[in-house]
Amino acid sequence: MSALIDALRQRLSADRVITDELRRLAYGTDGSFYRLIPEVVAVVNDEGEVRSVVELARQHQRTVTFRAAGTSLCGQAVTDGVLVLLGEGLATCTISADGNTVQAGPAIIGAEVNRRLLPLGRKIGPDPASINAAKVGGMAANNSSGMCCGTAQNSYNTLASIRVLLADGTLLDTGDSASVAASRSVTAACWSV
Repeated sequence: MSALIDALRQRLSADRVITDELRRLAYGTDGSFYRLIPEVVAVVNDEGEVRSVVELARQHQRTVTFRAAGTSLCGQAVTDGVLVLLGEGLATCTISADGNTVQAGPAIIGAEVNRRLLPLGRKIGPDPASINAAKVGGMAANNSSGMCCGTAQNSYNTLASIRVLLADGTLLDTGDSASVAASRSVTAACWSV
């Protein structure tokens, strides 16, 4: 594990590679009753850093779990491997002039997106009970819905597109037709083997 920690410190600043037992214990707990202590916590602030951490973990044969706000009630944000914490650099939000579309980074809190949409008379579809703490990345990953939106306005039904980094380092951008076509050709090739 020390080789992976050293490699992470070469890519991220030392304060964003968390190894002390107390903070690993704290980040190893989410809104569920599950608790695992990660071997290391890496705080990422952009897509390039996400890619680097995933690549390093793969090279060192360690599992990777992502944590947005840690509001999950089912344990999706805990691991005994590498925990990747979404940092403030990923808390972006761009709203179209009419408010019909929002491009939100995975680390922005859902209620903050709604606060920015309020002057336009809009809000995002999902309304989980934890929206004041839940981040968009976790909401999308878990297909969040809520009491008021039901399944009609859950995350999957209100996403126009999403950028996903796969475990092998492939980036799929569902809003980019070339990226989708490349993904389909790779998938077809894998199935034909």
